[in-house]
Amino acid sequence: MTFKTLSALAGTLILSTAGFAYAQGTTLVPAGQAQETQRLAQADTAAEQPAASEAGSSGSAGASSSSDAATSGTSSGAASSSDASSGSSSSGTASSADASSGGAVDMGNVSNPEPDAHPSKDTQEEGNKVSSFNANDASEDPGLALDTAEKPVYAFAGETPDWYTWRGYKKYGANCLQCHGPDGMGSSFAPDLTQSLQNIDYFEFAGIIVGGQQNKWNTSGNSIMPAWGEDPNVMCSLNAIYTYLRGRADGVVGRGEPGRPEQSDKSKAAKDYEYSCLGF
Repeated sequence: MTFKTLSALAGTLILSTAGFAYAQGTTLVPAGQAQETQRLAQADTAAEQPAASEAGSSGSAGASSSSDAATSGTSSGAASSSDASSGSSSSGTASSADASSGGAVDMGNVSNPEPDAHPSKDTQEEGNKVSSFNANDASEDPGLALDTAEKPVYAFAGETPDWYTWRGYKKYGANCLQCHGPDGMGSSFAPDLTQSLQNIDYFEFAGIIVGGQQNKWNTSGNSIMPAWGEDPNVMCSLNAIYTYLRGRADGVVGRGEPGRPEQSDKSKAAKDYEYSCLGF
């Protein structure tokens, strides 16, 4: 999701006095899903090329193939239909992962720690395993790790998290710490986000960031969460901030600065995207 898309949503969300409830209906697209249509179209184009080549084969071979197809069409067609209708959830997840990562899902040595007993809402519902990564050449958040629901999730290699988790800590400190306190643990001005994320999912979180909310945390009449939908310093790093806070809520990212991952193609692509989003 681009900064421009989220900014367009901000105008509507800011006018809402029930931003927290409205977040349920936000049109924000799950991270990684924005490129799916484009990638599927590219896959279709690539699939058409061998089909065209086969069409140019000799007439006898074509007739033979046609005969074979007609002879075995009933059984193979039934099998294909059966596979499509009874495919396991794991195979469906794999297909979704391939689409969101450009067809290449390289988990490498990624192995996320077990979450604690009271994790974030998304981890409660989806678990915290990495299902896919955005492709390094993706137009939005390249290299971002995604769970089975295509929501941002941390990706650990040993004891070191991915670039987005580390960067989220930095951007949280620059934009959120003043009210929400160090390590997302709250203050007298704003709630503990490690607890808030136990009750709201990624979309609700993003909707609140974009449109703000009022008198939800403190109902006495003086609780205001500003709308950040038009601030690129926040919006260009929204997924990084969420990834870091999800790690904190899940108990897998400790207090203080997480370990910084080594330079890689993923981290370079992610950094370049952030700079481009900010207009550097």
